[in-house]
Amino acid sequence: MMTRMFLVLTSMLLTFGGFAQTSTWNQHANIPLERIHQVSMDNQGFIFVANLEGNISQFDRDGNFQNIFSPSRQGRLSQLEASWTVNIFTFSTDLQEYRILDRFLNPITENKIQQDNIFLAKAATLGNNNIIWVFDESDFSLKQLDYRRNLVIQQQPLNLVLKNSDLEIIEIKEYQNMVFLNIKNEGVYIFDNQANFIRSLPIVLDLKLSFWKNNLVFISKGEIILMNFQSGIQEKIPLPANSNSKNILVNPNSVLLFDPGQISIYKKEDTPLRNK
Repeated sequence: MMTRMFLVLTSMLLTFGGFAQTSTWNQHANIPLERIHQVSMDNQGFIFVANLEGNISQFDRDGNFQNIFSPSRQGRLSQLEASWTVNIFTFSTDLQEYRILDRFLNPITENKIQQDNIFLAKAATLGNNNIIWVFDESDFSLKQLDYRRNLVIQQQPLNLVLKNSDLEIIEIKEYQNMVFLNIKNEGVYIFDNQANFIRSLPIVLDLKLSFWKNNLVFISKGEIILMNFQSGIQEKIPLPANSNSKNILVNPNSVLLFDPGQISIYKKEDTPLRNK
């Protein structure tokens, strides 16, 4: 009898210990900043932070300040992307201009996005092969802009494809040769790299799109949600205790949780995402 009780208790302790280990968050570093507006991270773990004026600060994976870029024309950024590693892309709806910088924050190219075939860009993102994807609200079209030639090479009238949509597009992002459109109060719509509609995900997000492997990653009701964008299957992971973060970024080495006042840095191996 005593032997049986011992085995049961041992099993319970091992189970609890395993659960505690897999659900533990060990913070690596913290970046306290005021007025954080946009955050992006490259595959090497460098962190790029934009404030409300469009100034971009760079930090290493340990949270140490590295560099800053201040544009000559300041304005709120609608998009900040560093996930391409080689280049950093920014777009401002207010200024109607985009900028591409190297990973040391040196400008490579910048230009007004308005031209003969683009009149009111509401969202833009960097794509493969020198392409910028642009949603032009003037004709409700998704357009491919070759930024080296400053030429629109393809366009897809979304009002003909998504006939029941209000087309209030919050964000565009290219990932794994697919283009993701986050449409306000409707969901996330997925297109191939030729702008052909594939499927939609019935989730309403007022956050920036974030990806890890085959998952769309976001925070909802105090939990991290990993939604497989192929199957729609969701997995939920609790946030760290006392965390009020609304945004998350994941790469092979790091997990960032952030809000307008701070960025919490975790080594991925020290989080419940270690085997994800």
